[in-house]
Amino acid sequence: MKGFPNFEYYFIKGSKTLDIILQGADVGIDKPFIRKVINTCRKSGNSVLAFNFLYYERGEDHSSGEELLEELETLKSLMVYVRAEEYRHIRFVGKSLGGIVGSFFLNDLPENDMQRYSIVILGYVTGSVRLNQFSGKISIIQGEKDKFGSIEKVKEDLINARSKNISYFEVKEADHSFRNPETKEPVFVDEAMQLLASIK
Repeated sequence: MKGFPNFEYYFIKGSKTLDIILQGADVGIDKPFIRKVINTCRKSGNSVLAFNFLYYERGEDHSSGEELLEELETLKSLMVYVRAEEYRHIRFVGKSLGGIVGSFFLNDLPENDMQRYSIVILGYVTGSVRLNQFSGKISIIQGEKDKFGSIEKVKEDLINARSKNISYFEVKEADHSFRNPETKEPVFVDEAMQLLASIK
């Protein structure tokens, strides 16, 4: 990999959990939504790693391709850098595309590693997330008016998932980015953050 992207790592001495925040397609660590995710995770007392994907740093509009190879390489390299393996619990917190990247990583884990991991997806992209083989904890926070589908559509997408520990949270009236679908004002983001804060 040709160097790291911009990233932030907040180390909390004695923390048993590392939250890894995975950006949305056009929502990097410089954007208000991801800043709120970072702050919410930090307030929980967990160590936090947040970074931009390389395509975002290059000013490009799209990820590296259907298999997300560059994004996964960046994730794995940064996990090595911050010694993620030393944490008892690793939790991915992914916004949209970030949830897809996290799911690809988790779906390919060895079975005996899966219980060390969990994932929270803020804005689940139906038909793109791969979590059927993952047996760990899954939490979905979805806008009622998400363009990729409501909570009911997400449940259909995960009907064959191996995990028996799946929680679903719906934000009424919200779109994919927890905004008012008509005005595009981010009026439901704080509600989404409250739900995130409630997930351990």
